[in-house]
Amino acid sequence: MKLLRMVLSRLFYKPAVLLLLFLVPIGGMLLLGTLLEKGQQEIAIPIAVVDEDDQVFSRLVVTHLSSQERISVITTTREDAREMLLRHEVDSVYVIKENFEAALKQGNRQEMIEVWTSPQSLTTGIINEVIASMAVRLSSSVNAADRVLVLSALLELPLDAEEDVVWQRTFEYSESQWDPEPLLTIEYKDVSSKGAVSDVQRQWLNPYLGMWTFFTLLIGVVLSDWVLREKQMIFPRIRSTFAGIRNYLFVQFNVYVSFFILQALASYFILLSLHKSAPSVSLLLSMILFVCVSMALSFWLAAWSKNLVSYYILGMMVVVGLSLLGGSFIPVHELAEVLRAVSTYLPHYAVMHVDSVSLLSLTMNGIAACVMLTLAIKRLEGRE
Repeated sequence: MKLLRMVLSRLFYKPAVLLLLFLVPIGGMLLLGTLLEKGQQEIAIPIAVVDEDDQVFSRLVVTHLSSQERISVITTTREDAREMLLRHEVDSVYVIKENFEAALKQGNRQEMIEVWTSPQSLTTGIINEVIASMAVRLSSSVNAADRVLVLSALLELPLDAEEDVVWQRTFEYSESQWDPEPLLTIEYKDVSSKGAVSDVQRQWLNPYLGMWTFFTLLIGVVLSDWVLREKQMIFPRIRSTFAGIRNYLFVQFNVYVSFFILQALASYFILLSLHKSAPSVSLLLSMILFVCVSMALSFWLAAWSKNLVSYYILGMMVVVGLSLLGGSFIPVHELAEVLRAVSTYLPHYAVMHVDSVSLLSLTMNGIAACVMLTLAIKRLEGRE
Protein backbone atom coordinates (compact mmCIF):
# COMPACT_ATOMS: atom_id res chain seq x y z
CA MET A 1 0.00 0.00 0.00
CA LYS A 2 2.88 2.37 0.74
CA LEU A 3 4.28 1.73 -2.70
CA LEU A 4 0.90 2.39 -4.30
CA ARG A 5 0.45 5.62 -2.34
CA MET A 6 3.92 6.76 -3.36
CA VAL A 7 3.25 6.11 -7.05
CA LEU A 8 -0.14 7.85 -6.92
CA SER A 9 1.20 10.86 -5.05
CA ARG A 10 4.01 11.30 -7.56
CA LEU A 11 1.53 11.04 -10.42
CA PHE A 12 -0.86 13.59 -8.93
CA TYR A 13 2.03 16.00 -8.54
CA LYS A 14 2.27 15.92 -12.35
CA PRO A 15 -1.10 17.30 -13.54
CA ALA A 16 0.26 17.66 -17.07
CA VAL A 17 0.52 13.88 -17.29
CA LEU A 18 -3.12 13.41 -16.35
CA LEU A 19 -4.19 16.16 -18.74
CA LEU A 20 -2.32 14.47 -21.58
CA LEU A 21 -3.77 11.11 -20.64
CA PHE A 22 -7.37 12.32 -20.82
CA LEU A 23 -7.49 15.38 -23.04
CA VAL A 24 -5.35 14.29 -25.99
CA PRO A 25 -7.15 10.99 -26.80
CA ILE A 26 -10.62 12.43 -26.16
CA GLY A 27 -9.92 15.78 -27.83
CA GLY A 28 -8.18 14.19 -30.81
CA MET A 29 -10.99 11.66 -31.16
CA LEU A 30 -13.67 14.35 -31.23
CA LEU A 31 -11.82 16.93 -33.33
CA LEU A 32 -10.31 14.73 -36.04
CA GLY A 33 -13.22 12.29 -35.87
CA THR A 34 -15.62 15.12 -36.71
CA LEU A 35 -13.44 16.30 -39.60
CA LEU A 36 -13.12 12.78 -41.01
CA GLU A 37 -16.84 12.16 -40.62
CA LYS A 38 -17.63 15.30 -42.61
CA GLY A 39 -15.12 14.26 -45.24
CA GLN A 40 -16.71 10.81 -45.53
CA GLN A 41 -20.15 12.37 -45.91
CA GLU A 42 -18.97 14.68 -48.67
CA ILE A 43 -17.08 12.01 -50.58
CA ALA A 44 -19.28 9.48 -52.38
CA ILE A 45 -17.54 6.38 -53.74
CA PRO A 46 -18.69 5.73 -57.34
CA ILE A 47 -19.90 2.31 -58.44
CA ALA A 48 -21.29 1.29 -61.82
CA VAL A 49 -24.50 -0.74 -62.21
CA VAL A 50 -25.46 -2.49 -65.44
CA ASP A 51 -29.17 -3.36 -65.52
CA GLU A 52 -29.54 -5.96 -68.28
CA ASP A 53 -32.93 -7.13 -67.02
CA ASP A 54 -34.56 -3.68 -66.81
CA GLN A 55 -37.58 -4.98 -64.91
CA VAL A 56 -39.30 -3.88 -61.71
CA PHE A 57 -37.08 -5.97 -59.43
CA SER A 58 -33.81 -4.85 -60.97
CA ARG A 59 -34.91 -1.23 -60.86
CA LEU A 60 -35.75 -1.67 -57.16
CA VAL A 61 -32.22 -2.94 -56.54
CA VAL A 62 -30.72 0.05 -58.36
CA THR A 63 -32.94 2.44 -56.40
CA HIS A 64 -31.99 0.78 -53.12
CA LEU A 65 -28.28 1.07 -53.95
CA SER A 66 -28.71 4.72 -54.89
CA SER A 67 -30.22 5.45 -51.48
CA GLN A 68 -27.13 4.22 -49.64
CA GLU A 69 -25.00 6.87 -47.97
CA ARG A 70 -21.53 7.60 -49.37
CA ILE A 71 -22.18 5.69 -52.59
CA SER A 72 -22.70 7.24 -56.02
CA VAL A 73 -24.43 4.89 -58.47
CA ILE A 74 -23.73 5.23 -62.20
CA THR A 75 -26.03 3.21 -64.48
CA THR A 76 -24.33 2.30 -67.73
CA THR A 77 -23.72 -0.50 -70.24
CA ARG A 78 -21.50 -3.55 -69.79
CA GLU A 79 -18.82 -2.25 -72.17
CA ASP A 80 -18.70 1.23 -70.68
CA ALA A 81 -18.62 -0.18 -67.15
CA ARG A 82 -15.61 -2.35 -68.01
CA GLU A 83 -13.76 0.67 -69.40
CA MET A 84 -14.63 2.76 -66.36
CA LEU A 85 -13.30 0.07 -64.03
CA LEU A 86 -10.06 -0.23 -66.00
CA ARG A 87 -9.60 3.54 -65.86
CA HIS A 88 -10.34 3.47 -62.09
CA GLU A 89 -13.29 5.82 -62.57
CA VAL A 90 -15.50 3.52 -60.47
CA ASP A 91 -14.74 1.43 -57.43
CA SER A 92 -16.59 -1.67 -58.65
CA VAL A 93 -19.17 -2.84 -61.19
CA TYR A 94 -22.41 -4.77 -60.59
CA VAL A 95 -24.12 -6.42 -63.55
CA ILE A 96 -27.76 -7.44 -62.99
CA LYS A 97 -28.22 -10.23 -65.51
CA GLU A 98 -31.16 -10.74 -67.81
CA ASN A 99 -34.08 -12.71 -66.31
CA PHE A 100 -33.14 -11.50 -62.81
CA GLU A 101 -36.80 -10.90 -61.90
CA ALA A 102 -37.95 -14.21 -63.37
CA ALA A 103 -35.26 -16.08 -61.45
CA LEU A 104 -36.24 -14.47 -58.14
CA LYS A 105 -39.89 -15.30 -58.73
CA GLN A 106 -38.83 -18.93 -59.17
CA GLY A 107 -36.85 -18.82 -55.92
CA ASN A 108 -33.43 -18.77 -57.58
CA ARG A 109 -30.99 -16.21 -56.15
CA GLN A 110 -27.79 -17.81 -57.39
CA GLU A 111 -25.41 -16.17 -59.89
CA MET A 112 -27.86 -13.52 -61.08
CA ILE A 113 -25.54 -10.57 -60.36
CA GLU A 114 -21.94 -10.32 -61.55
CA VAL A 115 -19.43 -8.36 -59.49
CA TRP A 116 -16.34 -6.85 -61.07
CA THR A 117 -13.73 -5.40 -58.77
CA SER A 118 -10.19 -4.12 -58.80
CA PRO A 119 -7.52 -4.78 -56.14
CA GLN A 120 -8.15 -1.24 -54.85
CA SER A 121 -11.91 -1.65 -54.41
CA LEU A 122 -13.09 -0.33 -51.03
CA THR A 123 -16.84 -0.94 -50.96
CA THR A 124 -17.18 -4.47 -52.36
CA GLY A 125 -18.07 -6.17 -49.09
CA ILE A 126 -20.58 -3.50 -48.08
CA ILE A 127 -22.33 -3.41 -51.47
CA ASN A 128 -22.41 -7.20 -51.69
CA GLU A 129 -24.26 -7.30 -48.39
CA VAL A 130 -26.73 -4.62 -49.52
CA ILE A 131 -27.49 -6.55 -52.71
CA ALA A 132 -27.77 -9.86 -50.86
CA SER A 133 -30.24 -8.35 -48.40
CA MET A 134 -32.26 -6.85 -51.25
CA ALA A 135 -32.40 -10.21 -53.06
CA VAL A 136 -33.64 -11.92 -49.89
CA ARG A 137 -36.19 -9.15 -49.36
CA LEU A 138 -37.61 -9.47 -52.89
CA SER A 139 -37.70 -13.26 -52.87
CA SER A 140 -39.41 -13.22 -49.45
CA SER A 141 -42.10 -10.88 -50.78
CA VAL A 142 -42.53 -13.15 -53.80
CA ASN A 143 -42.93 -16.19 -51.56
CA ALA A 144 -45.51 -14.34 -49.46
CA ALA A 145 -47.55 -13.39 -52.53
CA ASP A 146 -47.35 -16.93 -53.94
CA ARG A 147 -48.40 -18.41 -50.62
CA VAL A 148 -51.51 -16.21 -50.45
CA LEU A 149 -52.68 -17.52 -53.83
CA VAL A 150 -51.88 -21.13 -52.91
CA LEU A 151 -53.75 -20.94 -49.60
CA SER A 152 -56.69 -19.20 -51.26
CA ALA A 153 -56.93 -22.04 -53.76
CA LEU A 154 -56.57 -24.77 -51.12
CA LEU A 155 -59.17 -23.21 -48.83
CA GLU A 156 -61.37 -22.25 -51.77
CA LEU A 157 -61.49 -18.64 -50.62
CA PRO A 158 -62.93 -16.17 -53.12
CA LEU A 159 -60.62 -13.44 -54.41
CA ASP A 160 -61.85 -9.87 -54.71
CA ALA A 161 -59.82 -9.36 -57.90
CA GLU A 162 -57.83 -11.18 -60.56
CA GLU A 163 -54.98 -13.38 -59.34
CA ASP A 164 -52.36 -11.05 -60.83
CA VAL A 165 -53.87 -8.09 -59.00
CA VAL A 166 -54.05 -9.98 -55.69
CA TRP A 167 -50.48 -11.18 -56.15
CA GLN A 168 -49.27 -7.63 -56.78
CA ARG A 169 -51.15 -6.25 -53.77
CA THR A 170 -49.71 -8.94 -51.51
CA PHE A 171 -46.22 -8.35 -52.87
CA GLU A 172 -46.46 -4.60 -52.26
CA TYR A 173 -47.82 -5.14 -48.75
CA SER A 174 -44.99 -7.53 -47.92
CA GLU A 175 -42.50 -5.00 -49.28
CA SER A 176 -43.93 -2.27 -47.05
CA GLN A 177 -43.26 -4.38 -43.95
CA TRP A 178 -39.50 -4.01 -44.46
CA ASP A 179 -39.55 -0.28 -43.75
CA PRO A 180 -38.53 1.50 -41.62
CA GLU A 181 -37.03 -1.53 -39.82
CA PRO A 182 -36.17 -4.74 -41.73
CA LEU A 183 -38.01 -7.94 -40.91
CA LEU A 184 -34.66 -9.71 -40.61
CA THR A 185 -30.96 -8.92 -40.90
CA ILE A 186 -28.48 -10.58 -43.21
CA GLU A 187 -25.21 -12.10 -42.02
CA TYR A 188 -23.35 -12.05 -45.31
CA LYS A 189 -20.41 -14.41 -45.85
CA ASP A 190 -17.86 -13.95 -48.62
CA VAL A 191 -16.74 -17.31 -50.03
CA SER A 192 -13.52 -17.14 -52.02
CA SER A 193 -12.58 -19.38 -54.92
CA LYS A 194 -10.43 -21.42 -52.53
CA GLY A 195 -13.38 -22.12 -50.28
CA ALA A 196 -12.36 -19.73 -47.52
CA VAL A 197 -15.22 -17.98 -45.79
CA SER A 198 -14.83 -14.56 -44.24
CA ASP A 199 -17.14 -12.10 -42.59
CA VAL A 200 -17.96 -8.94 -44.50
CA GLN A 201 -17.83 -5.67 -42.66
CA ARG A 202 -21.35 -4.41 -42.09
CA GLN A 203 -20.48 -0.84 -41.36
CA TRP A 204 -18.30 1.98 -42.55
CA LEU A 205 -15.17 2.91 -40.71
CA ASN A 206 -16.06 4.79 -37.53
CA PRO A 207 -13.63 7.74 -37.61
CA TYR A 208 -14.10 8.45 -33.91
CA LEU A 209 -13.00 4.99 -32.82
CA GLY A 210 -10.16 5.05 -35.34
CA MET A 211 -8.84 8.33 -33.97
CA TRP A 212 -9.27 7.10 -30.40
CA THR A 213 -7.08 4.06 -31.05
CA PHE A 214 -4.39 6.23 -32.66
CA PHE A 215 -4.24 8.87 -29.93
CA THR A 216 -4.52 6.36 -27.09
CA LEU A 217 -1.58 4.37 -28.42
CA LEU A 218 0.35 7.59 -29.07
CA ILE A 219 -0.14 8.92 -25.54
CA GLY A 220 0.66 5.48 -24.15
CA VAL A 221 4.06 5.67 -25.83
CA VAL A 222 4.64 9.28 -24.73
CA LEU A 223 3.79 8.66 -21.08
CA SER A 224 5.75 5.41 -20.84
CA ASP A 225 8.99 7.37 -21.11
CA TRP A 226 9.03 7.35 -17.30
CA VAL A 227 10.85 4.02 -17.61
CA LEU A 228 13.83 5.68 -19.28
CA ARG A 229 13.67 8.79 -17.11
CA GLU A 230 13.76 6.78 -13.87
CA LYS A 231 16.15 4.09 -15.04
CA GLN A 232 19.32 5.82 -13.89
CA MET A 233 18.18 7.66 -10.75
CA ILE A 234 15.13 5.91 -9.28
CA PHE A 235 15.56 2.23 -10.15
CA PRO A 236 18.87 1.77 -8.24
CA ARG A 237 17.24 3.17 -5.10
CA ILE A 238 14.15 0.97 -5.50
CA ARG A 239 16.33 -2.13 -5.81
CA SER A 240 17.73 -1.51 -2.34
CA THR A 241 14.28 -1.29 -0.74
CA PHE A 242 12.12 -4.09 0.65
CA ALA A 243 9.52 -3.65 -2.10
CA GLY A 244 11.98 -4.41 -4.88
CA ILE A 245 12.09 -3.28 -8.48
CA ARG A 246 9.59 -5.89 -9.70
CA ASN A 247 6.82 -4.72 -7.39
CA TYR A 248 7.56 -1.10 -8.18
CA LEU A 249 7.37 -1.67 -11.94
CA PHE A 250 4.21 -3.74 -11.62
CA VAL A 251 2.45 -1.15 -9.44
CA GLN A 252 3.55 1.75 -11.64
CA PHE A 253 2.34 -0.04 -14.77
CA ASN A 254 -1.03 -0.91 -13.23
CA VAL A 255 -1.58 2.66 -12.03
CA TYR A 256 -1.08 3.98 -15.55
CA VAL A 257 -3.30 1.26 -17.00
CA SER A 258 -6.02 2.11 -14.48
CA PHE A 259 -6.04 5.76 -15.51
CA PHE A 260 -6.08 4.78 -19.17
CA ILE A 261 -9.07 2.53 -18.51
CA LEU A 262 -10.84 5.51 -16.92
CA GLN A 263 -10.05 7.47 -20.07
CA ALA A 264 -11.49 4.62 -22.18
CA LEU A 265 -14.67 4.65 -20.09
CA ALA A 266 -14.98 8.42 -20.49
CA SER A 267 -14.44 8.15 -24.25
CA TYR A 268 -17.03 5.39 -24.55
CA PHE A 269 -19.74 7.32 -22.71
CA ILE A 270 -18.92 10.53 -24.59
CA LEU A 271 -19.43 8.68 -27.89
CA LEU A 272 -22.71 7.29 -26.58
CA SER A 273 -23.94 10.72 -25.49
CA LEU A 274 -23.07 12.16 -28.92
CA HIS A 275 -24.75 9.19 -30.69
CA LYS A 276 -21.49 8.34 -32.46
CA SER A 277 -21.58 4.75 -31.28
CA ALA A 278 -24.25 2.25 -30.28
CA PRO A 279 -24.35 0.87 -26.72
CA SER A 280 -22.19 -2.23 -26.63
CA VAL A 281 -20.55 -4.05 -23.75
CA SER A 282 -18.32 -5.79 -26.29
CA LEU A 283 -17.07 -2.43 -27.55
CA LEU A 284 -16.29 -1.25 -24.02
CA LEU A 285 -14.39 -4.45 -23.25
CA SER A 286 -12.51 -4.17 -26.56
CA MET A 287 -11.48 -0.61 -25.68
CA ILE A 288 -10.21 -1.78 -22.29
CA LEU A 289 -8.29 -4.60 -23.98
CA PHE A 290 -6.81 -2.09 -26.42
CA VAL A 291 -5.61 0.04 -23.50
CA CYS A 292 -3.93 -2.93 -21.84
CA VAL A 293 -2.19 -4.05 -25.04
CA SER A 294 -1.11 -0.49 -25.87
CA MET A 295 0.40 0.10 -22.44
CA ALA A 296 2.13 -3.29 -22.43
CA LEU A 297 3.59 -2.55 -25.86
CA SER A 298 4.77 0.92 -24.80
CA PHE A 299 6.27 -0.49 -21.59
CA TRP A 300 8.09 -3.18 -23.55
CA LEU A 301 9.47 -0.68 -26.08
CA ALA A 302 10.69 1.58 -23.28
CA ALA A 303 12.36 -1.31 -21.47
CA TRP A 304 14.38 -2.25 -24.55
CA SER A 305 15.29 1.27 -25.67
CA LYS A 306 18.68 2.75 -24.82
CA ASN A 307 17.71 6.41 -24.64
CA LEU A 308 14.76 8.75 -25.03
CA VAL A 309 15.56 9.76 -28.61
CA SER A 310 15.66 6.21 -29.94
CA TYR A 311 12.56 5.38 -27.90
CA TYR A 312 10.52 8.26 -29.32
CA ILE A 313 11.60 7.48 -32.89
CA LEU A 314 10.83 3.78 -32.52
CA GLY A 315 7.60 4.53 -30.69
CA MET A 316 6.32 6.87 -33.40
CA MET A 317 7.14 4.32 -36.09
CA VAL A 318 5.25 1.64 -34.18
CA VAL A 319 2.26 3.91 -33.52
CA VAL A 320 1.90 4.99 -37.14
CA GLY A 321 2.59 1.52 -38.54
CA LEU A 322 0.13 -0.29 -36.28
CA SER A 323 -2.50 2.42 -36.77
CA LEU A 324 -2.23 2.02 -40.54
CA LEU A 325 -2.34 -1.78 -40.41
CA GLY A 326 -5.08 -1.75 -37.78
CA GLY A 327 -7.33 0.49 -39.86
CA SER A 328 -7.35 3.61 -37.67
CA PHE A 329 -7.21 5.85 -40.74
CA ILE A 330 -8.49 3.79 -43.69
CA PRO A 331 -10.34 0.44 -44.01
CA VAL A 332 -7.27 -1.65 -44.85
CA HIS A 333 -9.35 -4.85 -44.64
CA GLU A 334 -10.83 -3.87 -48.03
CA LEU A 335 -7.47 -3.26 -49.75
CA ALA A 336 -5.82 -6.69 -49.81
CA GLU A 337 -6.35 -10.14 -48.35
CA VAL A 338 -2.94 -10.06 -46.65
CA LEU A 339 -3.73 -6.76 -44.93
CA ARG A 340 -7.13 -8.12 -43.90
CA ALA A 341 -5.49 -11.15 -42.29
CA VAL A 342 -2.94 -9.03 -40.43
CA SER A 343 -5.41 -6.38 -39.25
CA THR A 344 -7.81 -8.91 -37.72
CA TYR A 345 -5.19 -9.85 -35.11
CA LEU A 346 -4.39 -6.30 -34.04
CA PRO A 347 -6.18 -4.71 -31.06
CA HIS A 348 -7.43 -1.87 -33.30
CA TYR A 349 -9.63 -4.32 -35.20
CA ALA A 350 -11.38 -5.44 -32.01
CA VAL A 351 -12.39 -1.84 -31.30
CA MET A 352 -13.56 -0.80 -34.76
CA HIS A 353 -15.08 -4.11 -35.87
CA VAL A 354 -16.40 -5.42 -32.59
CA ASP A 355 -19.23 -7.38 -34.27
CA SER A 356 -16.87 -9.54 -36.32
CA VAL A 357 -13.80 -9.92 -34.11
CA SER A 358 -12.94 -13.51 -33.22
CA LEU A 359 -12.32 -14.97 -29.79
CA LEU A 360 -8.94 -16.18 -31.04
CA SER A 361 -7.90 -12.61 -31.87
CA LEU A 362 -8.96 -11.35 -28.43
CA THR A 363 -7.14 -14.21 -26.71
CA MET A 364 -3.96 -13.64 -28.71
CA ASN A 365 -3.99 -9.93 -27.86
CA GLY A 366 -4.43 -10.69 -24.17
CA ILE A 367 -1.58 -13.20 -24.23
CA ALA A 368 0.63 -10.76 -26.15
CA ALA A 369 0.04 -8.07 -23.51
CA CYS A 370 1.00 -10.45 -20.70
CA VAL A 371 4.12 -11.62 -22.54
CA MET A 372 5.29 -8.07 -23.31
CA LEU A 373 4.74 -6.99 -19.71
CA THR A 374 6.66 -10.00 -18.38
CA LEU A 375 9.57 -9.49 -20.78
CA ALA A 376 9.76 -5.79 -19.97
CA ILE A 377 9.89 -6.39 -16.20
CA LYS A 378 12.53 -9.11 -16.59
CA ARG A 379 14.57 -6.82 -18.82
CA LEU A 380 14.48 -3.97 -16.30
CA GLU A 381 15.08 -6.31 -13.35
CA GLY A 382 18.29 -7.52 -14.91
CA ARG A 383 19.77 -4.05 -15.38
CA GLU A 384 22.23 -2.81 -12.87
